[in-house]
Amino acid sequence: MTIDIKRFYEGTRASQVVISGPRIETSGLVARCLNKGVTEQTACVLQQLEQLMQDVGSDKKHITRIQIWLADMADFDAMNIVYDAWVSDIHKPVRACVGAQLASPEYLIEIQATAVLY
Repeated sequence: MTIDIKRFYEGTRASQVVISGPRIETSGLVARCLNKGVTEQTACVLQQLEQLMQDVGSDKKHITRIQIWLADMADFDAMNIVYDAWVSDIHKPVRACVGAQLASPEYLIEIQATAVLY
């Protein structure tokens, strides 16, 4: 049995999205709106994630897993305010959130998601 694998927005090191069968996986997404606080960066990344889901034929309602990395766990409550509002109208995916040193000091948050096609 062969599984069709599609890659979207392929760069030098990684693709932004990979679809394997009905499974969608994103790379870690960081904010494009730098020089902002964690609240704004969280909103920016979630908006980017939602757009990626639409681009590949899914939506945030079909996200099954979210992984969040925070540069500073002191930002956990502020991030959750934005995240909780974002998931308020959908069934909640499973989620993990950890503190991590991100690739650049400008990045305060990174989010990766797994979803399914519908």
